[in-house]
Amino acid sequence: MSKYYFRKNEENCYKIEAHLDYMQENNINKMEVFEAKREKATGYFFCKYHLEVGEVAQSCGKQWCENYVPNNGKNGRCKHYGYVYEQTDKKRLLELELV
Repeated sequence: MSKYYFRKNEENCYKIEAHLDYMQENNINKMEVFEAKREKATGYFFCKYHLEVGEVAQSCGKQWCENYVPNNGKNGRCKHYGYVYEQTDKKRLLELELV
C-alpha cells in the first residue's frame, strides 16, 4: 500500500511523486512533508466521484446519491468510497536537485 504525505498546513495528502512534481513546478529544492495515517471509525469517508468528504450514514448510499455503485453489484459499500487521512508527527525531508 502506498504511503501518503501532507505538506505543511495543507488539508489534502498525496503520494511522494505528487510532492516531487509540486516541488519541481514551483522551483523548491527542499520541503518537509508529514506522513498520513488512515482515520478509522470516524464515520467519514472521501467520495472519489464527488471529490469531497461526507458522513457514511448520511451521504453514501442509494437513497442519498444518484452515483452510488455498490462494489458487489447488489448492495454495500460504494466503489467510489475512499478513506480519510490525518497528519502524523512523522516527518520526511524531500530534496530535489533543480536543473
